[in-house]
Amino acid sequence: MARRKNDYLFIPQRRRSHVGTWLLILLLLIALIAAVLVINHTTNKTVVLSTEKVHLMGLDKNYEGFTVLFISDLEASELGNDAAQWKEKLKAKTYHAVVLGGDMVGPEGNDEPLISLIHTLTTIRPDAPIFFIAGDDDPEPIPSKARGTPKVRASWIENAEAAGGIYLDAPMSVAFGKKTIWFSPQYLYEVDVDGMLGSLAKQRETMEEMGTQYDAEGGAAYRALNYRIDVYQRTSMALKNMQQGDLQIAVNHVPLDASYVRESLEWADTSKTYNFRNISLLLSGHYCGGQWRLPGGSKALYVPELGWFQDASKLAGMQRINSLNQYISPGLGSSHFYPQKGRLFNQPTATLISYTARLE
Repeated sequence: MARRKNDYLFIPQRRRSHVGTWLLILLLLIALIAAVLVINHTTNKTVVLSTEKVHLMGLDKNYEGFTVLFISDLEASELGNDAAQWKEKLKAKTYHAVVLGGDMVGPEGNDEPLISLIHTLTTIRPDAPIFFIAGDDDPEPIPSKARGTPKVRASWIENAEAAGGIYLDAPMSVAFGKKTIWFSPQYLYEVDVDGMLGSLAKQRETMEEMGTQYDAEGGAAYRALNYRIDVYQRTSMALKNMQQGDLQIAVNHVPLDASYVRESLEWADTSKTYNFRNISLLLSGHYCGGQWRLPGGSKALYVPELGWFQDASKLAGMQRINSLNQYISPGLGSSHFYPQKGRLFNQPTATLISYTARLE
C-alpha cells in the first residue's frame, strides 16, 4: 500500500507569542502597585483614633474612667497641622491629660507641626494638660555646648512650652476629682535622687572653683548642670508629696524590653512610694509601628534594632510584662532610622487609654 503523503510534514509549526500576555500581566501589576500607593498615600493623611483599657484589679473606683490621649512620633509630619481633622476626631471625646511621647519634631528640629498640634489640642480641651518628652530622633533637649544664647533648653522645647505644652522632665501631678495622678519620666525611677543631688552639687562647686562658668563652653555646661540640679530638686519635692494610693504613669520614648522590666520589678524598693512596682502604666513609642508592614499589617518588613519580619504586636499596642502595663504607640510619622521611608499598610494612630477595674 502506498505511503500516504503528508502535505504539511515539512511546514514549520507556528508558535503562539506570549509577549502580549506578559505585557498585560505587567500592566496589571503596575496598576495594582499604583492603586496601593494611592490608597496608602490617602490613608497616611488620616489619623485613626484607637482606644485601649488599663485593667487594674482593686483600682479605686474614683479613678475609673481616667483617660489619657497618647500621641507619639509625629516626626514633623503635616498631620500636626491638620487642625480640622483633630477637632473632628476628638469631638465629644473625653480625656483628662495628653502625653506626647517623643520624636515629635524629628532630627531637623522642625517644630512647626508640633506647635500647631499643641495649639489645636489646647483649643479642643483647654483643661487637659499636654505633657511632652524628647525622643532619640529629636534634637538634644538640653544642649551642654555653647550655642550663642544663655537659654538652657533647646528652642523647640521653649516653643512647645510657649504654645501650651509642659516639658515632662520631673514628676508632675494631675488632679482627678479628689484623686491624684502622677506623670513622670521613666528613667527617674532608676535614680537615687538624693544621692544624685549630692553628686551634682559637688560638680557645681568644682566648676565654680575653676571659674568654668565664665567662659563660653564652660558656661553652657554650667547652666546645663544647674538645670539638672533643678530637675532633681523638683523631683525630690514631688516624691515628698506622693501618696501611696496615687496613680503613677511613666513615660519613656523607647519601649522597655521584658528582661529589663523584670529586673526592675525585682529590685524595686517597695518601701518607697515612688518605685517601679507602682507604675500603673508605661507609655512609649519609637518604632512607628514598624513603619512598613506587609499586607494585612501583622508583620513589619524590617525594624533596624530588631531585624526582618517582626511581629507587629511587639511594636505597637498594650503589653503586659509581669505586673507592668506598657503601651507602645503606633505613632503618626516615619523615622529616618528606617531605611524604608514613609509608612506602608500602617495607618497613623493616636490612642485614648482609659483606666478600669472591670475585666472584659
